[in-house]
Amino acid sequence: MNLEKLRDTEYIKCVGLLAELIDLDAVTKEKIHKCFQRMGIKNFFLHLESVDLSSETTEKLKSIKSIIEIFDEKGGQA
Repeated sequence: MNLEKLRDTEYIKCVGLLAELIDLDAVTKEKIHKCFQRMGIKNFFLHLESVDLSSETTEKLKSIKSIIEIFDEKGGQA
């Protein structure tokens, strides 16, 4: 399996988890997947405000971003 295909498989898993966590519809899920492919996950969260998503979805994703940042700062330890 090449690196690009492996990366896309991981993007699909991540989008699936986000969809379950914040109840995303199929259109939004696909939009986020395309953003992951184009920008990568880290850049997606860094530039979240520039992505064309509903304000409700953006706010939920900002909350997730905050949680990620807390764990990132602590080196993965709570």
